[in-house]
Amino acid sequence: MSELSTEVVRAAFDELREVREQLHISHQISRCDLRLILRELRYGQAPPEEVESHTRLVLSGDCVCRDLMADVLHVVTTFLTERGATITNPPGAVRIHVRKRVHDVLRSYRCARGAQAKPKQARGNRYGRALPDEEHRALFGHLVDEAGYSAPLPGNGYLMRRLAERCASEFDKPVPYYLERVPAMMSTIRRVCSTGARVNVGTSASPEYVTWYDAYIDRPLGRRPDTTVTSLSEDGASPWGCDHVADPSAQSAFAAVELRDADPDPDSVVIDTVVTRLSEVSPDEREADLRSVLLSLADGGFLPRRRAESLLSDPDGMGDVMSRVQAVIEARGGRVNRG
Repeated sequence: MSELSTEVVRAAFDELREVREQLHISHQISRCDLRLILRELRYGQAPPEEVESHTRLVLSGDCVCRDLMADVLHVVTTFLTERGATITNPPGAVRIHVRKRVHDVLRSYRCARGAQAKPKQARGNRYGRALPDEEHRALFGHLVDEAGYSAPLPGNGYLMRRLAERCASEFDKPVPYYLERVPAMMSTIRRVCSTGARVNVGTSASPEYVTWYDAYIDRPLGRRPDTTVTSLSEDGASPWGCDHVADPSAQSAFAAVELRDADPDPDSVVIDTVVTRLSEVSPDEREADLRSVLLSLADGGFLPRRRAESLLSDPDGMGDVMSRVQAVIEARGGRVNRG
C-alpha cells in the first residue's frame, strides 16, 4: 500500500477510531498493540530497533482491530485507484468513503462467520413476525446480532445476561425481570425458527439439511471462542457450532426455498436469488460473489449443474448475467423486494 499518502492513511485511521474502540470493548481488550508506520506517520509503540522511517506501510500487532484496519486500507486503495484522478481532496474523500464502507467490511465478517449480515432486519422476517410479541421479537433481533460477533463468550451465563441487559435497556425494565424470562423466551424463539423447510447447506454429494435457527444462530454462536459454553437447545446436550457446513452463510439455499414456494418458475428462483444475494454486497465484490451463488444453487439442486458450469466458463455469459442483475438492483433502488 505504498501508494497511499500519509494524509490519506491518517484520515482513514482517525475515521476508524470509534469503531476500533467498540471492538476493544466487545472483546474486553484493555491494551491495543496495533502499530502503524508510514514515513513520518506513527501510531502505537514502535520497538527501539525500528526508529528509521518506513517508505512502505507497516501494519502489525495481534489486536482484533488490526484486520479491520488492513481491510479498510484495502478498500481505500481500491477507491483511490478507481477514482483518485478526479478527487481534489483525497483525505476528505477517504474519510467519507470509510464512513460509508466500514459497515460493509463489518458485515463481511458476520457473513464469514455464517451469521446474518443485517441483523436489524431479522425482527421483520417470517420468523420474527411469527413470534408472539415485541419482547420476543426484540430478543430475537439481539440474539441474531450476537451470533455474528467474534468476541468471546466468557462463561455459561454471559450470553443470557447480555441479552437480558439489552432487552432491559430497550424496554426500560430491570435486568432481573429479563434474566428470569429469557430462557423461556429463547425456547419459543428456537421452536419458531426451527419450523419450515430444512435446506441443504452442503453439496448434492454430501448433503446437510439444517433449519434457519441452526444456520444463523446455533452455528455462528459456536464460532465464538469459548469451550465452556453449551448449546441453547432445550436438552443442553450438544455443543454450539458443530462446524461441518460447506456453505456456512446458507443464504442462497434459504432464499431459494422461500422463492420456490412463492413462484414455481425455476428461472425466477435463480434470478431473484442472485439479485437478493448480490444486492447485499458492494459493487466491486459482486462478480466474485456471483460465482459463489451459482455454485450454491447448483449444489442445492436449483440450477442444473451443466448450466452453472457453462456460465462460469463463459466470460461473456457471466458478463451478461452481471449486467442484468445490476439493472434489476438499480431499478429497485439498491433494494430487493423480499415480499
